[in-house]
Amino acid sequence: MVLTELSPTNRERSPEPTAADLLRTAFRQFFWLSYDHIGLLILGNLLWILLSLPLVTAPAATAGLFHLTAKIARREDASLRDLLVGFRLFFRPATMIALVDAVVAAILWVNVDFYSHLGGRASIPGMLFAGLIIWATAFWILIHAHLFPLLIGGESSVRSLFRKSAILTLHNPAFTIGLTVQNISVTVISAMTGIGLFAVAGALTAVLLTAGHRSILLRYYPDYPPPPPEQRRWRDLWRPWEAGKTGSSRHT
Repeated sequence: MVLTELSPTNRERSPEPTAADLLRTAFRQFFWLSYDHIGLLILGNLLWILLSLPLVTAPAATAGLFHLTAKIARREDASLRDLLVGFRLFFRPATMIALVDAVVAAILWVNVDFYSHLGGRASIPGMLFAGLIIWATAFWILIHAHLFPLLIGGESSVRSLFRKSAILTLHNPAFTIGLTVQNISVTVISAMTGIGLFAVAGALTAVLLTAGHRSILLRYYPDYPPPPPEQRRWRDLWRPWEAGKTGSSRHT
């Protein structure tokens, strides 16, 4: 879904969910989507790694992975073919995103290095400027929580992608920081398992960010169809035969 407007006026029609509510919804959806499709996600993650081996194709492979997880999040029939379709469809804009990232990263690094090494009377102002640039770097990292979900949602202009990702981050700082922390936590836990880092970490990241994007759309578009309410409980993990009694919401 293309975000045509990002204005608070779009949110006045219904009570605004809090960042905690959105994060809770996103994580719950992420968990059960991953649980239901873990086999496909492992295969998708391995295919994503293979397609990323030539580094120039890594951005397009990432877009393909998000294309796959978007179909999973919409409860549509998904397969590895969707990853390949996304790889082809979003090759150009994903590559342009990577080029912009590389240029911005180089500019930020050079400026931090320059200002942090100023001597004499310029050392204090230099450190202040370096600190500001580090904060700008943190903001640049945060906007990536929205970048690929927006791309898969239909934003084809790279300039528009970065602009709307920045606006979403500024409008929803607590949510974006929380989603980024969740993302880092999932990656760290996957790394702690050893094999998980290579087998499924990338796919889990894509599922989480996709679920987060679908949750944040409710803040701007109250009429946007919300994800089906997940009625399964944590105990259904080890007592799955009771899921039907509690009203499983594994919709297709």
